[in-house]
Amino acid sequence: MGLLAGLVAGSLGLGALPAGAAREPASQRATTPKDNRVWVLARADDTLVLRYGAPGAADPVFAVACQPSAGLLQFTVEVTSAKIRSGDGVAVALQVGKRRLELAASAFRGATDGQVVAEAAVALEDRVLDLFADGEILTVRLPGSNTAFPLAGAKAKVVDFRRACLGRK
Repeated sequence: MGLLAGLVAGSLGLGALPAGAAREPASQRATTPKDNRVWVLARADDTLVLRYGAPGAADPVFAVACQPSAGLLQFTVEVTSAKIRSGDGVAVALQVGKRRLELAASAFRGATDGQVVAEAAVALEDRVLDLFADGEILTVRLPGSNTAFPLAGAKAKVVDFRRACLGRK
């Protein structure tokens, strides 16, 4: 490798390969793991849950549960945040497109080290479920955390969730 090529490679962080060394094949290079999380609609007794997480995982990263008989809607999100401690009261902002919902939540330790779970409960109202009516991304903001969840796989499930929660046919 000439002096100029060595300087360019060095400035780009490429470095020079030793004589006779082969480059790593593209198939062996590190790849970003595929996100296999999905939206699932589940029912247990009087509770209906729309959850986002890995298939078969016990704990989703985001869930909204409704209890029609109690008129209750509960939001749960698991995040990494150095600004939230177990037992803290925290503000949670949920946004889809132009719609925004701010909730007061309680935080507790998550299942994984460094994770916290925030839970907020509100009255089961049509306008709260309107949050999921339009848009492609659900953005969840908490102190020290800003997380986005794709809604593409949730659209049909949201319609069924809303109908079941509000008792509409």
